[in-house]
Formats: sequence, structure tokens, C-alpha cells
Amino acid sequence: MPKPYIAINQVIVKNEPKTFEMFQSVGPKVCMTTARHKGFVGFQNHIEIGVVPMGTRYGAAKMDMLKESSTMGLYQYTMWKDWKDHEEMHKQNWSSLFRLCYSCMSQVVWGPWEPLYEITMADMPLNTEMTDFTVMVGQKFASGDALSLPPISQPYGKRIVTYGEHVVKEGMEKEFEETLSKLLPMFKRAPGFLGYMVLKEIGASPLGSLQLSAKSWHQMLESANGMDVPDPNGNFSPEQARNKPQKYVVHMEWSNTDAAHFGLGRVFLSPEYREIHDQIVDTLIYGPYIRVLNPVMEGSFWREYLNEVNLQKATW
Repeated sequence: MPKPYIAINQVIVKNEPKTFEMFQSVGPKVCMTTARHKGFVGFQNHIEIGVVPMGTRYGAAKMDMLKESSTMGLYQYTMWKDWKDHEEMHKQNWSSLFRLCYSCMSQVVWGPWEPLYEITMADMPLNTEMTDFTVMVGQKFASGDALSLPPISQPYGKRIVTYGEHVVKEGMEKEFEETLSKLLPMFKRAPGFLGYMVLKEIGASPLGSLQLSAKSWHQMLESANGMDVPDPNGNFSPEQARNKPQKYVVHMEWSNTDAAHFGLGRVFLSPEYREIHDQIVDTLIYGPYIRVLNPVMEGSFWREYLNEVNLQKATW
């Protein structure tokens, strides 16, 4: 089985009720259209609610400042057996997806931009509700494996994601990844920590980013509310958008904002964590800049696929 890839469609929109109404009405249709392709293995869509202040490095930031912001970021993950499946899906369903997405453009301030990632490292539990957890406990005890119980990772907006952006000096990618592989498992000691993925950017989707050739670009701008669909001609190939120096996203999940804030604080306050994290900082050109996301809409079946793949992961 091939390892999963992730496309993250990023957009900044107005923070107002109309946006949430569109998100709830258009979002499911986009997901159902996407699911026509057999390479699709799931999705996890987030709204950005804040930024980790890093002490006072970003002194105006808060873990949750959604109510006071005039705009908000959307980070819409789709998971794939191969990144080429994602590109093929866009071409096969271009008319439907263009009309659906263009119907929301009145709310867009920036974007979309859709980078593509490979998962280089992961230790992610399945999503469970409290009702599921009691069954899981029984199964673990019956199998004599009670010590490997996973954390309760509740779906549908009941947990928090920290989205850590890092850009690494050329030639230091291996050191960055190896040091991360030592640090990230240590967070399992932190209260409320649920799991992590390391995402390595490998390019970007031209159609998913609405980055079209000049002719198609004008067709898009002249479209009447998306009814006139432009030709699906991107103005670059996914590989041409490969990020140099290399960009990574460290995706970590937590039970709530307090767990994320104090858990990440260990890299400043615990000498053990700090020593290893300092080695990571010394490999960077940019970052870490850590956004706080809430996964409000998700098809959690992608986790079942991920946990069948033999990546660098511990057994939870």
C-alpha cells in the first residue's frame, strides 16, 4: 500500500456568519465531489483560531483570538494515496469544483494556495468518542494489551491542532528530521497530547490554487459567478512549485488550547526538551511559527488508512 500524501488548501476569508454558512453548505459538496476519485482517503478541515505567542516573541498573538479577528484562515486537508491522484481528481472534476469554490469567492481575502506534502513521520491515534473508548478498553484488556491504550482523540471540533511552519537550511534537512524524531515522541508525556505528523512540502497544485494560464485566468475573471468555467490549464506543474529551501509543517494535536500552550512550553522550560529543540532551531531559516487550528469538519477514516501504513510510528 502506498503511503498517504496531503494537499492543504489554504485561504483567508472574512470572519463573519456568512462565511460559516457557506463553509457548512458548500464544504460537504466539495468533499463528496472529491470522493469520486478512488485515490482519496479522507479529509480534515480546520479554521485558524489563533497563534502560539512563543512567550512574547509574537506578543499580540493569543491561542484563541477568533472572536476579535476580522479575517480567519481555513486549512483544508485532503489525504491521498498519491499526490498525482489529487491532481487527476481536479482535472476530472474541474467544472464542478470550480463552480462550487467560485461561489465562495465573495468571502475570500487571500488564496487559495494548495501545497502538497508527503508524511515523513507520524504517530496519530484513531479518532474516538467516549462511547467508543469503553469498547476499546474492553478489547485491550481481553487481548492482554491494556498498557497500549491510545489517548481519547475526539473528532469534530473537540480538540486542537498546532500547525508549526519551519523552513530548513539547505543541506540540513536530514539533521532537522532526525532531531525531530527524538523530540516529538517526548511530548507523549505532556498532559493532553494526542499525536503528531511531520509534513514535507513537495510542490503545489496549480488547479487547486487557481493559478491558471493567462487565457484561463482571464476566463476566470470574466466569469459570471462561476457559471462560465475556464479551461483547466494551470500555469505551472506541481514539481515546479517545490519549495527551496525545504519547508516542513509539524502537525501536532492536543485536547485543548491550554494543553497545547503548556505542552509546547516545555521547549522553553524543561532543560531536557530545550536542549533538543535548540538543535532544531539551529537548522532553521524561518520558524517555528505555530498557528492554532480547530478541526471542525473531518472524514476521520483517513486515520485508519494512515495507521495501516508502515511509517516511522510507535504502536499506540
